[in-house]
Amino acid sequence: MAGFHGLFLASILYFNKRFRSKSNQFLAMALFAISIIVCYDFFYYSVEEEKLPLVIQYLPIYIRTAIPIGLYFFVRYLIEPNSELKRWERLWHLPILLEVVVELLYIPVNLFLNDDTIETAEHLVLILEESMGLFTSIPLLWLAIRRINSYQNFLLDNYSNLSGKSLLWLRNLVIAILVIFIVWLFSYMQFIMGFEGESTYSLVSFGLIVFLFWMGYFVILQHPLFQVARFKASKIPSTNSKKLSPKTDSYHNNLINLMESESLYNNPELNLQNLASALNISPGYLSQIINEKENKNFFEFINQYRVEEVKKKLMSSEYNHYSIMGIALESGFNSKSTFNALFKKFTGHTPSSFKKMHQVQD
Repeated sequence: MAGFHGLFLASILYFNKRFRSKSNQFLAMALFAISIIVCYDFFYYSVEEEKLPLVIQYLPIYIRTAIPIGLYFFVRYLIEPNSELKRWERLWHLPILLEVVVELLYIPVNLFLNDDTIETAEHLVLILEESMGLFTSIPLLWLAIRRINSYQNFLLDNYSNLSGKSLLWLRNLVIAILVIFIVWLFSYMQFIMGFEGESTYSLVSFGLIVFLFWMGYFVILQHPLFQVARFKASKIPSTNSKKLSPKTDSYHNNLINLMESESLYNNPELNLQNLASALNISPGYLSQIINEKENKNFFEFINQYRVEEVKKKLMSSEYNHYSIMGIALESGFNSKSTFNALFKKFTGHTPSSFKKMHQVQD
């Protein structure tokens, strides 16, 4: 059932115009690979092995490299859809082709070798096959996590609100898949050392099935999560890329004065580019000033002002008839969860407990 569910999802991603993109095509490849493996396992264990023709027994089905490759390029094209591929990324299809070739080796091994050598040869082919899958999967999934982390840092340096842009959900997904493949590595080590690893491998299969249903939830019910801010790393140089000018203190004072006099933080869509334009300096330079003078990223810098604004209003009798979330929205927040988390971070209290502590009667 899970395998057919995955094939259905893969077809939605690949053929439905609503979902068509390079990123979703690679995700479809990953889902397709998992679905075929799950369907084949169900079929294989539902009949007696001896009744299956040799060609059916050794079809090139277990192409596990398609899973991490599909997920890596899903992340790659989701975040940077128009950037050029690096030289090594252009070779992404080679591990899949090589694994197909290795899978096909089972057929000549069983056709042309005698009974005394078949078991040893199959053992060697299986080790080669598993090694290819593991040495492809773990590095690629780790690189995908690093890309998402870079994107998240980009958001924190450029946006004051992350709602509709954050990919923490995707990072958690890829981390979960990485854990599954680490369990697979443990099963592989058991196999190399001569121990029975069927129970551990069953955990891997179960994890892949859970992944199918998890992606089903995101693909069908949470498609807006796939619409993210385009990652432009070149826009913001590293904070250590150049020294700040002698006029930095003056620009910093202008920044503080502007924030306090104009209350720009009340705009929920305020971003680094907007604020830099208001100060007539480059976004990169403004980012450096905030990093070095405030020891914060742009997200923290703006939202601390918002929290301070909320605190003032919670302590004012003029806002007694406002709900806490109403005050938060008026102060520039647009997400309840983000507001609660940041308020607790900056004050050490929840908004409701802070209000009770500083309640002012009319």
